[in-house]
Amino acid sequence: MAQAYPYQYKGKQTTKQEKCKASMPLDKARVWLDFNECCAYDKEGEPTIYLFSQADIVNDSYGNNVELYEGMEVSVFDNDFDTQNKPDAMLAEGIVIRNIFDFYPEVKWLIRLVKSKVDNKSKDKYVYWMSDLL
Repeated sequence: MAQAYPYQYKGKQTTKQEKCKASMPLDKARVWLDFNECCAYDKEGEPTIYLFSQADIVNDSYGNNVELYEGMEVSVFDNDFDTQNKPDAMLAEGIVIRNIFDFYPEVKWLIRLVKSKVDNKSKDKYVYWMSDLL
């Protein structure tokens, strides 16, 4: 997770965390999520809550500032590669929530993944791949 730094935004002092940019074209603007930072599971054993941001402002895959708030719907991605080592981003949808875990005090925001709204080929209910949209 990248470090947060002081940032002037809309006339007020806040914090910003630079997120990774996509290494391939995506279907829409998305915010990078490290899918290795799962911190809680749902009742069915699926990873659904991830560490998301130390700051109130992050950038999306187009470089735009995104101001996070409780309940915000966010489209996320992580860079990934297929079996031929070609880019095939992991994609998901989620809801931003305030950090509810004492054991991650530096993290301000988490994201709870929601079941995919797209009709994809993947059997995963929460995460799908860019190639599923083709």
